[in-house]
Amino acid sequence: MVVLFVGALYGGKLYGGADLKSTGRHMISLHRLSDSSSIAQLKVQYLQSLVAPMDGMWEMGFIDPAPHWEIRVDGEQTGYYAANDKGTLLQFFVGSGFELHGRALFDRVIAEESLTQATVATLDPTYLSFCLDVQKEVTVHTYLYELCAGLPPSHAQTEGPALRRVEASQLDRTIAFQQACLGGDKNLNAWLRGYSANLIERKELFVLAQGGDWLGLGEHRRSNSQEGVSDLGMMVAPGHRRHGWATYILTLLRAQCTAEGRRAICSTTVENVGAQKAIKGAGFVSRHRILNVTF
Repeated sequence: MVVLFVGALYGGKLYGGADLKSTGRHMISLHRLSDSSSIAQLKVQYLQSLVAPMDGMWEMGFIDPAPHWEIRVDGEQTGYYAANDKGTLLQFFVGSGFELHGRALFDRVIAEESLTQATVATLDPTYLSFCLDVQKEVTVHTYLYELCAGLPPSHAQTEGPALRRVEASQLDRTIAFQQACLGGDKNLNAWLRGYSANLIERKELFVLAQGGDWLGLGEHRRSNSQEGVSDLGMMVAPGHRRHGWATYILTLLRAQCTAEGRRAICSTTVENVGAQKAIKGAGFVSRHRILNVTF
């Protein structure tokens, strides 16, 4: 029986500055990647290991852009992890055949990178378990929702105006609308412009309007990495809130998913009580959470 991480540890360096540790029989190396193409198959394995679909905003907005490292044991690709520059571990995965050594590799990554916290979803039981083994504090950050097939929406689909796609010529108006909904933080401008332009190009951003007045926006983001999964999102103009429009927008987007045979998911942060009510009203149920874990 081969045991990983036994005996004394000896420090070393790989060419290019990657950290290297040896136990005498096994050598662990962590390689920072310039892109994630070399771990594409591990990414596929990771998504297949989850017990529910991953939130698309979290995947695209936070995990994918973060630096990624490849984990090798004795030169063989074993797993990977992603961490941001604030010392937060965002994703950790050990591939098929190496599960026995997962916790030991997790501990090594935490020690090597001096990581002090992690963000982890409950739909990832292995990574979650490792985090809980070393946690000092756990708080809930986000509720993750899935469409409940037996739960009808509280809005009939014919009660109001239809959603129409946002056109490329309406990008500036879209940014202004989003800024008004989000409180006017100008630091978000560049991110909103890139994000919304991409949605418009993919024909996944919609507006709900009465005459020339925009009531709200709806997103139907078809996942690139999870086949048949769609992330839904909405925002409503401050002057039109508390009238059921958020639930109504989600109901219409839900109908799109049903017509296309897709699996609808959505999410919201714990403090956004209004969004939680709207999501539940559209027939979604939350079984999973995104957690902040402090080590």
